[in-house]
Amino acid sequence: MKALATLTPTESKKLISQAILAFPGFQEAWRDGIVAIHPSSNTYFLYEALTGQRVEGTWVSGVVTPRGLCVSKESLEGRIRHAAPGSGPRDPLSLRTNWFFKKGCLQESTALGEIIDQMTERDFYIKGANAVDPAGNVAVLFGNPAGGGGTIGKVIVAQRRIGFQLLLPIGLEKLIPVPVATAAQKVSFGKIDRAMGLPCGLIPVPGRKIDEVDALTLLSGAEVTPVAAGGLGGAEGSIVLAINGADEQVEKAFEICRSVKGTRLPELNLLDCEICWRVGCHFAVKSRDPHPPRAGSAPGGSCMGVIFLDKNRQVG
Repeated sequence: MKALATLTPTESKKLISQAILAFPGFQEAWRDGIVAIHPSSNTYFLYEALTGQRVEGTWVSGVVTPRGLCVSKESLEGRIRHAAPGSGPRDPLSLRTNWFFKKGCLQESTALGEIIDQMTERDFYIKGANAVDPAGNVAVLFGNPAGGGGTIGKVIVAQRRIGFQLLLPIGLEKLIPVPVATAAQKVSFGKIDRAMGLPCGLIPVPGRKIDEVDALTLLSGAEVTPVAAGGLGGAEGSIVLAINGADEQVEKAFEICRSVKGTRLPELNLLDCEICWRVGCHFAVKSRDPHPPRAGSAPGGSCMGVIFLDKNRQVG
């Protein structure tokens, strides 16, 4: 039997989340161990599936937007709340942005370093990625000026030491035509002269990629092949998949695809560049203001209600 299925990038994210739930060893880690999840559009639906609730607060951090590379408003404000006055670049191990589950229970906000210290080889860390090459290698953008490859750099070091499962959900909308190692060499962090938004580095990540093909194969046993991509009218970035196999395999894969049709993410919440304090961003006007307003002040107009941040506080 043969079938064709079309998925938008958001529909693919929900499909991939379903496959993570069925990934070998995941349910055991969920029940008896630790599952740590970096908030992102790639993991949003996984959180929903695990908790039965919508995300409150930060659901995405770094993001590609029409205006360029950016950071969500919730992520900026969340990181500042945990920053010490006058602190320099944030050590990624001190960030409290991950969703941290222990024996099936969502834990209080916990620093990444404390989470890693509790992990064993049976546990899972799940991080959305930004690029996948034709060989299936994956890479992640990072913008933390503290160095070391940002949050994912610290996770890679810990994974090599501990041996926990590192899952990398990523849609084929993020397929790039060159090896990720080559791409990473072209965007050395800290050496970008011009950028649309936040200058970033790119770091290849050794882990288990899960894309639409991996997801449907795991869930149905069918043979899945990408045959076309792109679209219009809200289907930009979509993937067309050819599904082949026994009748029951193809029917199951096709029904899984139908089940995610119409999936939507929450509205993205960004600060206006005129009032954004993201240090290092080439668009953030306030990060270059030598006389910033006091925290909590609102000069008026579109700035009313926005939290203003001490310029000496890093948010990376």
